[in-house]
Amino acid sequence: METFQDRTAVVTGAASGIGRALALALARRGMKLVLADIEPGPLGDAEKEIAATGAETLAVPTDVSSLPSVRALADQAFTRFGAVHVLCNNAGVAIGGALQEARHEDWEWVLGVNLWGVIHGIEAFVPRMIEAKQGGHIVNTASMAGLIASKGLGIYNTTKYAVVGLSETLAKDLRDDGIGVSVLCPMGVSTRIRESERNRPEALGGGSAADSGASNSGASNSGASKSHGGPDLVGRYLPPEEIAAMAVEAIENGRLYIPTHYEGLEFWQRRAARIGESFPKPPA
Repeated sequence: METFQDRTAVVTGAASGIGRALALALARRGMKLVLADIEPGPLGDAEKEIAATGAETLAVPTDVSSLPSVRALADQAFTRFGAVHVLCNNAGVAIGGALQEARHEDWEWVLGVNLWGVIHGIEAFVPRMIEAKQGGHIVNTASMAGLIASKGLGIYNTTKYAVVGLSETLAKDLRDDGIGVSVLCPMGVSTRIRESERNRPEALGGGSAADSGASNSGASNSGASKSHGGPDLVGRYLPPEEIAAMAVEAIENGRLYIPTHYEGLEFWQRRAARIGESFPKPPA
């Protein structure tokens, strides 16, 4: 994408973590910001911080697991600013634990935010972006856990692998419309993702029955809630601002993949090698 100035970005999960850092980075590049999050209080704080940069800002409480909620977000964004040029489907939650011990409510909750949240963003925004014929860019937040499977992260891995595949296909589908796609694949990031129970719906196992913490306002990384048996991460924890800078550079240069940690390369290469070794030999 050639220019950011006076264009409009929508960021989900914008109240904290990578989402908030993304919104700030885009605001500093001259964009108008639409901030979406499920937590009204932190969302209001983020709105004040980003508005203080001089950016026109609109905050919309949003549950990304609900298509009507995301459609309402799109309606407000297009009504206020007339167009959307950058869409960051960033909201995410995490949970750990063995797949054989997972409850159905765990699947519904994490799939609802991490995968359906991205799908809902595409459904609500992309047709309008195509119709506007102004180009643009979409960033879907996945994780290194969307490139490498880890024991004890099965539900999270499932959603993030899906987001990677979705993004790869979306990039091909939108090429002729001048809309770029990036998939963000961080490892450890200093966010509240390990507190991912704090906004878990009671109907899906949240509330007083849940352990401490979930948010679809946090930003995805390859971590999981320790209270649910999630593994510790390999490598460094980076600040969200570094991740946001990488994402902005990818938007600017039309880069599909955004891996954030060099530590992940060896693990991915091992996986690729195992897959390659498994292919049959060519016919004689």
